[in-house]
Amino acid sequence: MKSSISSLWYGYAYISACIGSECKCECEYKDGYEEKYAFKSTSLRFPSPESRYNGSAATPMEFWNENATGRISPLGNFTGFDDSTEYFFALPPIPGQTGAGILEPNYNAFTSYELHAFTSGCPEEASSIVYLNTTIMHPCSTSHGQYVTKIKEIAFWRFDENGAVLYYDAHIPNLSLWFAKYTGTGISNVAVQTLDIVTNLCPQIQARCTGANQVYFSDVECIATLLAKPFGTFDEPWGDNIVCRLVHVILTQVKPEVHCPHVGPTGGMKCVDTYYNQGYLADDLALFGSNDAFRCPGE
Repeated sequence: MKSSISSLWYGYAYISACIGSECKCECEYKDGYEEKYAFKSTSLRFPSPESRYNGSAATPMEFWNENATGRISPLGNFTGFDDSTEYFFALPPIPGQTGAGILEPNYNAFTSYELHAFTSGCPEEASSIVYLNTTIMHPCSTSHGQYVTKIKEIAFWRFDENGAVLYYDAHIPNLSLWFAKYTGTGISNVAVQTLDIVTNLCPQIQARCTGANQVYFSDVECIATLLAKPFGTFDEPWGDNIVCRLVHVILTQVKPEVHCPHVGPTGGMKCVDTYYNQGYLADDLALFGSNDAFRCPGE
């Protein structure tokens, strides 16, 4: 199963290399991906950048069981193939992305991974510690390839008989500190929080959640509604707060009909307040079917 985990993280990171001896500034871009950059193949197929826009439709079925279910703390619980793969692969940053609510492109991206620990006592189970390296991906810029920081994920995995992920229980520590390094700014200041809602979050919501997917009638309603909510932190975004919506607005690019309610006034059953005993403890049985999901058979 180690090859499965390695391929998974290889796909999660944006592995890139400029083909040829020079990287010309006239290179053409497509949503931040230079066409001369390509993912290198591994023993298993892995999600490509299209996963960011096409969600589960761009994720190889053999990689995840159709009933894959789990938790990524502190983001929340996810049920089924679509839910799991969209949240797992559509959230990595896109370098150089532009559009409504993006005042200045951010060129930071996950460009490689480090598998620091992997252990498995049987084919069905595994645990891993992985670091995703964040570097600047801006071809032809003098800062291209510059190291920024890294993010850590500790995870337990359960595989089905075909080696596909069936259950997962993952934790991302110090997410707020990583976000501050990634963006180059903190979000604890009230003025920064207000600016984030007015110039970042609401413009993205209003641009992507339209027609049948509209959740706010106007910019004014969006701003007024969200300014009345607690901002939250990236160390605990699971709740009826702004940080949760900053996470989920990314996914409105994938399936607005599914994810726009999550950034709306009620949180759409995702950005809603949860209780520790329920969300992190009692829900284990519902998520994993038993309290032994991450034990080897017979233990």
